[in-house]
Amino acid sequence: MFTRLYLTTTNPELSFSELMAQSGPIFVSAVFHTVVYVAFVNVVWFIFTGSMVSNLINQRLTVFLLAVMLAGYVARFYHVKEIYQTYQDKALTRRHVDQLYIGWIFIA
Repeated sequence: MFTRLYLTTTNPELSFSELMAQSGPIFVSAVFHTVVYVAFVNVVWFIFTGSMVSNLINQRLTVFLLAVMLAGYVARFYHVKEIYQTYQDKALTRRHVDQLYIGWIFIA
């Protein structure tokens, strides 16, 4: 669903201004994933406790996750740039970033 955004934002030849031009899709992705994660936390909480998570906790969780996800795009962008400086090859950088991403998905 967000494959094109991932490929664009992990392009080592992308400039920071081009990354900021993607701010709309980045925000949509962050909001979508935040909603999914907050819903997951609420379902798990309900399964184990039989009650819903309070609105205050949901609000704090939402703000925290949005901040982390938006900062994560910028951090990943700079990380890709550093990997590219090391390899000096776009194909090697892409393979490295993809393996890193897949590893974190399975860890999560």
